[in-house]
Amino acid sequence: MNFLTFERPKPLTSNLSPYLALFFFALALGEVVFLSAFVPLDATFASWVETQRSCALDRFNAGLSNRPVIALVALTIGALIYLCYGRRQAHEVWWGVRAIVSGMFLSELLKTGLDRARPSMLSSFVGGNSFPSGHVVGAVLLAGTLGILLARQRCASWVKILGVVVLISVVSVVAGQRVYLARHWLSDVVGSVLLASGWLCCTLSYPAVIAVSRRTLRVYAVLLVCYQGFYFLPTLRFVLPSVISVKEEPFLNISFGRLAPRAVLSGAWDEETDEPAGSITWMQRGEASVEMELPADQSYLLKFTVRPFVQSKAFACFPLEILINQQPVYQLLLYRGWREYVLPLNPAWLLPGANLLTFRVGDDFPASASGQRMVAFRHLLLFADRQ
Repeated sequence: MNFLTFERPKPLTSNLSPYLALFFFALALGEVVFLSAFVPLDATFASWVETQRSCALDRFNAGLSNRPVIALVALTIGALIYLCYGRRQAHEVWWGVRAIVSGMFLSELLKTGLDRARPSMLSSFVGGNSFPSGHVVGAVLLAGTLGILLARQRCASWVKILGVVVLISVVSVVAGQRVYLARHWLSDVVGSVLLASGWLCCTLSYPAVIAVSRRTLRVYAVLLVCYQGFYFLPTLRFVLPSVISVKEEPFLNISFGRLAPRAVLSGAWDEETDEPAGSITWMQRGEASVEMELPADQSYLLKFTVRPFVQSKAFACFPLEILINQQPVYQLLLYRGWREYVLPLNPAWLLPGANLLTFRVGDDFPASASGQRMVAFRHLLLFADRQ
């Protein structure tokens, strides 16, 4: 029984698509305008994700890598080739190509013009901006294009429903990966979905093939100039609030590397080196401690910026144990690359006066091929928790 038969394609225009496009764009614009209100939610959600991490989930995400996006790209190319040469639906193909390519270009233009700090502690010029997420925008554009093309064909309803469910599942995996791997904030993912959905709806309102006129070429030229200007002149970018960019006055501020106060450091601290991130101090396997002088019995937030030594791109799990006054209180799994980790400190763990903060690297931490280097430390900040 043949469940998949095709009919003559319908026009690409839709009466509802312009209104849906305005709706999605309005939501995305509202999120950008009130982004500062979403920063606490980003921080809370990132902290919750951190508590859910495990070596098994890290291995799963490392194994997936970019495979969901690659699968969407391959499936889209195959579908467009089939529609063009197998079903003679060239105008559908042109629409799909235009929607995806133009949407990705506009996404990169926004990503270059909007300066928002990623969860990574590297500068945006080195690590790229956080909003919008190129992976999520690309996944939504690819999956949305496939879903629209599938919906426009004559086939059994269950085939369309199954196809849409699979496509949504793949997009959800991509979006979840970006947050779990600390590449983007939750609001980045939500905004990216809104922007890509709005652009897909917007392209449905125009003919599949647009004639190239002088006016169109001028628009493309202006967009390219803007892209180059934002890229080479970062001061022209619009700065968006981020969890990383929120500045507070710390109660305690310790910089590692050449500026490290050696009087408060003890244990398995190793040599100092310089990196693009700044001056750092390496920790060896074992225990390395920082002495903190606390005048009052109250709650604190501990923020420290570290990265594990990465020998290769092969999977590795990086567990780091945190002790307060020799009492184990946390076990973190460190991400690859520079990250800022935020931990609340319970007053019951602390004493008025001198307190010992200890980092422990055990045998389950992967061995380093560069001497005894295990974890690089850049900053350690302690804030009074006012909540």
